[in-house]
Amino acid sequence: MDILLVSKPLVAPWNDSGKNWARDVATYASTPSVRHRVLVPRGGAPSWEGVPNVWAEEVYGGPTGFAPPVFDLARVFLRLVRKRGCDAAHFCFAPNPRSCRMGRAAMLRRRQPSVHTVLSVPAKFDGIDRMLFSERVVAVSRSTADKLTAAGVRGVELVPAAIPIPEPRAIVADGSAPQIVFPGDYEFSRGADIFALAVERMWREVDAEFVFACRTKTPDALEREAALRRRLAEPIAAGRVRFAGEVPDIFDLLARAHAVVFPAESTYAKMDVPLVVLEAMALGTPVILADVAPLRECLGDAPEAAGGVLVPALDPGALASAIQAMLDDPEGAQQRGVLAAAHVRAHRDASKVCRKYLEIYDEL
Repeated sequence: MDILLVSKPLVAPWNDSGKNWARDVATYASTPSVRHRVLVPRGGAPSWEGVPNVWAEEVYGGPTGFAPPVFDLARVFLRLVRKRGCDAAHFCFAPNPRSCRMGRAAMLRRRQPSVHTVLSVPAKFDGIDRMLFSERVVAVSRSTADKLTAAGVRGVELVPAAIPIPEPRAIVADGSAPQIVFPGDYEFSRGADIFALAVERMWREVDAEFVFACRTKTPDALEREAALRRRLAEPIAAGRVRFAGEVPDIFDLLARAHAVVFPAESTYAKMDVPLVVLEAMALGTPVILADVAPLRECLGDAPEAAGGVLVPALDPGALASAIQAMLDDPEGAQQRGVLAAAHVRAHRDASKVCRKYLEIYDEL
């Protein structure tokens, strides 16, 4: 069976969870009998050379940002309406009316089965059963799978969010202050604001550097970052707060961190289970997360056994207390990191998890 994998262009940089998930599906759920065709920009095919059972099709006009332009969506639609070279389609994107209408129309013309992986929580679940059209709908969190089923969506499957396990990083102690890293974003949730409020409560009393590692995807994000910089001007001047932006090697930052925090009250407009949290855990860094679905699923059924800490959402005091506890007990934090790495290796290894798609394809 040949699967046409419909996603954002699958080329570096790998700084978008949606692209990364589709890349891992193609890499780990391809076999001699189940092959993937992936969509890349012009000149992007060589990036897939050497990956067995994957073919790259140069459909996109060029590398795109976080939202492909209209012309590129038209190119994808034209590719979709042609049956050539594939037996089924696999859509990897967050549900939205325009893309779903395009996909439905193409599949009616093709008269072939399809799978749709819902990468993030929809803005609302009312009417989602009429929007989604594929015979199999895959959620990457149990929370969203249950909500889709409750909303009347048929054929819902769960393939838990997972990552390629990164190689351990050797970090040499240099005497610098421990880093507390927030690798979220500025818009769509109040995570950055809650982190800032926690920093305001504690920066004078602790020996630590607080790092905002947030990408500015939109003009609104730039404005919110500027507002936070003004608000935190004093700890910035004191060397206690740093705005790192999009870093060239996120794994290095995560591995060096004393703890990674993700106090977002919602994962709307992000990967349902943020991959950056799993990456931090895999590198042996303990995490402090808001106790909300589906974010808590990063830690499985027993957060302590996964080395994590859950705090109430929108509670900067609880977040500050959890950070303080991590800083006060470095050996305990290190042990939490060991548990976190073991948990991800056991339950979130993409090379094993993504093979669940082979069963789904076989059912189709």
